Amino acid sequence: MNLFMLVAGAMTVVHLVAAIQRPRLAIIVSAILWALYTYYERQIATGVLCDKDCNIRVDLVLFFPILWLATYCAYQSYMGRPGQAKIIG
Repeated sequence: MNLFMLVAGAMTVVHLVAAIQRPRLAIIVSAILWALYTYYERQIATGVLCDKDCNIRVDLVLFFPILWLATYCAYQSYMGRPGQAKIIG
């Protein structure tokens, strides 16, 4: 099994749990992006999108910054912004 696929699957599960706990748009979008990336990695690992001799992963130069940004926005949304006014009562 591919290490990228395992990590992407774990991140998908983490984001899905976070989306269930606090259903916010940034977290849901991040979970969807990680799920799509997990599916993409599965296709790469099984040889559907790329044969065995294909080991150049230039596609990660595009995917990792997008996933990092989505994860950062989901984290900010989950934790709440610092200094955010909270009204009690």
